[in-house]
Amino acid sequence: MNKTSLKIFICFTLTSAVIAVILLCVNFLGYAYIASDPGEEGRPRKTLALISENLTRTERGFELTENVIPDNYWCILIDENGGIIWSQNKPDDIPSHYSINDVARMTHWFLNDYPVYVRTEDYGLLVLGIPKNAVAKYEMIYSMSWFDTLPQRILTILLVNLCFAALLACIFGSRLYRRLRALTDGIADLRNEKPVSLPERGIFKEISANINRASDAIERKNAALAARDSARSNWISGISHDIRTPLSVIVGYSDELANSENLTKTERGKAEAITAQGVKIKKLIEDLNLISSLEYDMQPSNKTAVKICPLLRRVVSDILNSGIADKCEIELDLRNEKSTISADESLIERAVYNLINNSITHNKSGCKITITQYEEKGRVIVEIADNGNGVPQEVIDNIAEIPKSAHGLGLPMAYRIIKAHGGEFSIENCGGVRIKTELPSA
Repeated sequence: MNKTSLKIFICFTLTSAVIAVILLCVNFLGYAYIASDPGEEGRPRKTLALISENLTRTERGFELTENVIPDNYWCILIDENGGIIWSQNKPDDIPSHYSINDVARMTHWFLNDYPVYVRTEDYGLLVLGIPKNAVAKYEMIYSMSWFDTLPQRILTILLVNLCFAALLACIFGSRLYRRLRALTDGIADLRNEKPVSLPERGIFKEISANINRASDAIERKNAALAARDSARSNWISGISHDIRTPLSVIVGYSDELANSENLTKTERGKAEAITAQGVKIKKLIEDLNLISSLEYDMQPSNKTAVKICPLLRRVVSDILNSGIADKCEIELDLRNEKSTISADESLIERAVYNLINNSITHNKSGCKITITQYEEKGRVIVEIADNGNGVPQEVIDNIAEIPKSAHGLGLPMAYRIIKAHGGEFSIENCGGVRIKTELPSA
């Protein structure tokens, strides 16, 4: 399962659940706000309080010192015998005398369909009436156990809402998750330059379309690069073959002339120079073909079990016998005679030759070259070090880059060969140059 898509899905689900709970709390508050009606419910009670404060007893009876009763309201005062001893704005259909039963019914909020409010005083019962159909009154009675269990029930409702919200988020979020997973998988394939074809619909239509277009562009680019590289490789192989045939003839004839007794010493020297330069051109052609195959990290195809110690001895022997290392001393320190690697033997031999030849080339006046071989943690390590002049820092910094000319081709080629075999390559100047290569042990 795609971890990024899963994280987005979990975040979406939790967010939805939290939002649902917040909305539930807001709804509770909204219900409390809607249920309260201070304009119609609170006003009559306040009016009754004002009437009680301003109603005074006089010799003529009761009088209201200040008119605090709204025009559409009415008020009566009933004494303990059930008779009305004071009134204001009393409608005609309101009785003038009340029994105990009438008072009981009236305190149940309505009197002849008039919503009424009552207030007991020492001098009687104040009854304030308001217009018919002005308010609706309903009796709601709750036991004390209801109030005791109210917190638990509120918590239960919150939990039920949370679970229900999470369930809905999972149901509706699963579709979003599938689309997110398709997008993240598509981006991962795009990074690996694999073909991508996402459905272009829904809220991610534009993103999917852009990913598909990018995939198409990468495929076109890769196809063009492959065609160019194939043509380039074929051209190099053809030219190399065309040059190698006449070059072999030139080298063969010049070698015969160099060994001919019919030529003067000077003429034989010229023939030897032709042979040497012909061999050098042949090496350059081989390097060109090798670079062509390694330039794009092509893997060696002719891997076999190669014993590294005999290979090192053979390369050193060839160099010493060729006479190119007359001024240099080469010392071998081979510590694991049975060390074996899985490699293309000709490529590894070429890499070792280039590394040793690098020390010879950069130290015309001679140097001491030490070749050390050992094993460490399942890796076969070969260190080649000299006490000469070292190499330019620019060469070290750009060791992975193929130079534009044949000059300085040896080290980058060796680096590519080691890397193509899954190895490690490091180079540094420390009283000379020190190169360390590591290859997996077979």
